[in-house]
Amino acid sequence: FMKKFFISLFLVSSFTLMADNHLPAGYSKYQSNFLFSCSMPAKCLEAFNKYMNAPEIKSQNFEADMYAVLHNGWDEATHGVSFYYKSADEYAKGNQLYVTSEAGRKFRKRMLELDIKPTSQNLTVHTVGVTNSGTAADNVVSLRWSLEVSDPAKFLPLWKDFSKSLEKYEWSANAYGLQSHYLGNNGRITHEIWAAFSDVQGALAFLDGMYGSKEFLDYNPKADQYSDFIRSYMEVSLSQFNPD
Repeated sequence: FMKKFFISLFLVSSFTLMADNHLPAGYSKYQSNFLFSCSMPAKCLEAFNKYMNAPEIKSQNFEADMYAVLHNGWDEATHGVSFYYKSADEYAKGNQLYVTSEAGRKFRKRMLELDIKPTSQNLTVHTVGVTNSGTAADNVVSLRWSLEVSDPAKFLPLWKDFSKSLEKYEWSANAYGLQSHYLGNNGRITHEIWAAFSDVQGALAFLDGMYGSKEFLDYNPKADQYSDFIRSYMEVSLSQFNPD
């Protein structure tokens, strides 16, 4: 176990060291992500909005959103909530308020009443982020690919070159990036690739174009040498707070 742990830690560290270290201004370093199954979506959304609008939470201007999870294969999650923090201090403050505030207590109580079934939670960091157009508030649909990367040092340049090569197409993503998993029940997942769009139609046009492109045909067999595909899915934002 310890050997596997240190190998995993080395892989994550090496990937982070290769990061641009110059993320766009609106990108948050840490992302705290919670995926769950909700049989009453409207009530789950209402509970999340009530928590974020509580005075002690709203005053902090935390960035957060709730989204529907679609086409995620074996994963039973129907929805997710993510909190985005620009610094370790902001992350600590957000968790402290969730645990100690009256708003946090009421939110947790409501989640139990709605019989929410958690499927996964994790902490990720942005290793790469690129915005070509729009903001987080504009790009409300994202496609995501979960991977187990065995050799980050060789995979990252391949993926960055491939992503850059797609920018010339009209169906290209408005924004894209890569997140490294730090903590959580991730199974074999070590990294997450994402591409963002202003609507579902744009996301589907991207899938049509990408999988049919000569760039993908060249990239895919090379990437397979250093990564294993775990799952893919779509996120559709339902409610955003303080997007930047």
